[in-house]
Amino acid sequence: MKFNRAFFPLRLKFIILLCLLITVPFLISGIITYRQYTKNVEEDSVSYTNRIIDQITINLERYIKDMDRLTMAPYYDNAVLGIMKAHETAAASGNYVSSEQLAKMNLMISSLAVDRSEIQSILIFAYDGTLFSNLENSVSKSWEPQGNAWMREVEETDGALVVLAPHPGTYYLDRQRQVVSLARVIRESFTNRHLGIIKVDLTEDGLGKILAGSSPNSLLYLTDRHDRLLYPLDNGTSAPARPAPGPAQDKSYIVASKRSDYTGIQVTGLIQRADIKQGARSLTQFTLWISIASILVAYIAAGIASGKLVRPIRHLQMKMKRVQKGDFAERAKVTTSDEIGQLTEGFNIMVSEIDRLVKEVYEGKIRQRDAELDALQSQINPHFIYNTLESINSLAMDRHQDEISDIAVNLGRLLRYTVERKERFVFLRDEISFVEAYSQIQASRLGNQLQVEIDVELGHDYLMVPKLILQPFIENAIEHAMTSERLTVRLMTRIEDDRLVIRVQDDGAGMSRETMERVEKHIYTSPREQVDRRRFGEKKKGYALRNVHWRLFLLYGEGCGLFIDKSVRNGSAFILRLPLLYEEESEA
Repeated sequence: MKFNRAFFPLRLKFIILLCLLITVPFLISGIITYRQYTKNVEEDSVSYTNRIIDQITINLERYIKDMDRLTMAPYYDNAVLGIMKAHETAAASGNYVSSEQLAKMNLMISSLAVDRSEIQSILIFAYDGTLFSNLENSVSKSWEPQGNAWMREVEETDGALVVLAPHPGTYYLDRQRQVVSLARVIRESFTNRHLGIIKVDLTEDGLGKILAGSSPNSLLYLTDRHDRLLYPLDNGTSAPARPAPGPAQDKSYIVASKRSDYTGIQVTGLIQRADIKQGARSLTQFTLWISIASILVAYIAAGIASGKLVRPIRHLQMKMKRVQKGDFAERAKVTTSDEIGQLTEGFNIMVSEIDRLVKEVYEGKIRQRDAELDALQSQINPHFIYNTLESINSLAMDRHQDEISDIAVNLGRLLRYTVERKERFVFLRDEISFVEAYSQIQASRLGNQLQVEIDVELGHDYLMVPKLILQPFIENAIEHAMTSERLTVRLMTRIEDDRLVIRVQDDGAGMSRETMERVEKHIYTSPREQVDRRRFGEKKKGYALRNVHWRLFLLYGEGCGLFIDKSVRNGSAFILRLPLLYEEESEA
């Protein structure tokens, strides 16, 4: 069983193929490039952040060592140690500080704070409640144990430098501040007795300067060995919130961290993946716009290229359809020098050869038939037939048999028209006369059951027509349209669109739709496609009208031939179309 496949134009296939070849590799390469670029940026960002954290850790270690030396300064100043011993315990009369003591302490503390912008204040806490500081106007002169719980942690280290997590500075007069501090216990050299505590409060800006050099897209956090946040400080400002440390870190961040063995401080850097991908997205968007423009240009070029490629094939296809309909005069134009051009040249050669063979076969058959007719004519002496018919006519007239006389006269006219006249083209009036003679003979044979009405317009008599193209319609009507009623055949002519139109219509049995379709198929089937299955000596039937059509088509080309008028309801009607030819034109 044969299935009809959906038709897809060749140009559409070329366009789809080219678009796929352009788009698919672009999408694949774009996705791979974007992912690889993002991965490389992440790796570079992590590597860069690790280097920055390493440098910050080194800077912090250096700074802590510097603070370690700074907080050791009281040990080298005997005057300061003496003052601390004097204020070791609280006196009953209160904490009295002489001007000399205050001057010495302020001198020492101020010398430590010189050119230290990161230091907010340097404070020395005496155990009698006295507080010495380089900030005379913003720091209290005394302190209370209940507001300074951090002292317990400092005293437990027994003189080692301690990094204190953010805690409230209750000794500031203007407001309570959250401070990060470095502190140690001041001890007596020989007895190791605790004399007080020296404490350095750092500013957040100062810490920021120490951390300077980090990536602008990263967040830095400092935590001590107990995982307490040292930076950023929470002073009620809009400081960034600290994410959860360790493996539970949000996947939207890339984490890099390092803990100092010397200070125990861990530096953690967090980079938002969205910030990293933003650059990749910007590059991708820029590349995407350029790629879209390039793809559009490529699509347009593909459409133009496919059109140029398919146009010769479409041209060849159109010519092949015309040849398929029997027009062997068609030739395809060769426009390319590639395989399509070679195919077109081969097509032209093939059609020329087919046209030559068809003409040879057709003309050979015509010559064969003419030879057979000439042979037949040569076997019969026309004058003998004419004399015989004249004798029959005279005998019928003597006996007053007018009907027999008419038959003999009409038969003579038929013989003279078919045997003696060798012309291929005759006047329309001569063809009409032949039809009248043939009709009268048939009417006599059928007992006046046949009536032929001829209506030829004035001026059409001398138009040239092929010989013997009307008689087959009278014969066809007698053969197929005759009923018990009288059959009337009307033959009319008219001029339409510079063509002679001859209409032959009868009021006989008519044709059903199925019969009409079968007759049309038989008439319009090319002679070379029709297989002659007659047995030897068998009379050929049903070919008269078909021969008339193909004679006109082969003589005059497209638009000429035999056509069936399907609008007739009673009987049948046939239309002949042929060009207007006069005697001079037909001879030419």
